Amino acid sequence: MAQFITITLLQMILGVTQGIRITKLEVPKALAEGDSGILECVWNDEGDHVYSLKWYQGINEFYRWTPLETPEVKTFPTRHFSVDKRVSERGRILVHNVTLAAAGNYRCEVSGEAPTFKTSFSTAHIRVIHLPDGMPEITSKTRQPYRVNEVVSLTCISHGGRPPPTLTFYINQQRAQGQWNGEEVLVNRSTRQQTTLKHFKFLLRPSLAQDGMLIVKCVASYPDLYYESSERYFNVEIPRYLQSPPGSQEYVYNAAEERSSGRSVVMLMVVVVVTTSVVGLRQR
Repeated sequence: MAQFITITLLQMILGVTQGIRITKLEVPKALAEGDSGILECVWNDEGDHVYSLKWYQGINEFYRWTPLETPEVKTFPTRHFSVDKRVSERGRILVHNVTLAAAGNYRCEVSGEAPTFKTSFSTAHIRVIHLPDGMPEITSKTRQPYRVNEVVSLTCISHGGRPPPTLTFYINQQRAQGQWNGEEVLVNRSTRQQTTLKHFKFLLRPSLAQDGMLIVKCVASYPDLYYESSERYFNVEIPRYLQSPPGSQEYVYNAAEERSSGRSVVMLMVVVVVTTSVVGLRQR
């Protein structure tokens, strides 16, 4: 008897049963503060009837479905979101107006009827994000216009995002390759708003200057939720000898033309020398 009770307790703790079994748990990976989201818990009863389905945020129960009771659906107060009872049923629920404190682990727990009350549960995590206030900004400490072969220093600034977004630089539509000088997060003590700064510097090679122009883009993003970018165009002074970069068609053409002109001058000089020699012989 003691062994049977021990096995039953272990099954309940581990969420492993021979009856009720959760087959799918889906929650939004990330939500913006104030948004809504659907949480869904699907199970296979395997012949065991459901006594109750419960949803928890952390250790706090906020939703319960008991098909044999009236009313079937009960919700419990939470300050972090509200449950829309009108469209929530069984294991599928809709939550509104999530706060930053709504982030965390969510657990669905399904229990069978007496006498065993076999239970299965599954857990998933939700991130809640305060989105940045507007597009990211690009600033530069390097004097302008830029010059080729100098080191350019840039900073991307994103205001208001909590937690800080991922900031990524692109140079001429290609992900930037260079030296990252760290990231700063500045917190406003009164509003608790955060400003994120990411610093980057790179060598401005001639190949990066497209017709005397450098295009810089900074992207602020949160996976599965948010993507915002801004671009700036910087003028670049290109020395005359670099205006036709090696490997371009213009450079190849000019170089070939110069070689052709050089050969023509040499041939002309040979003809002049030979002609002069012949004339001298005749005069003798």
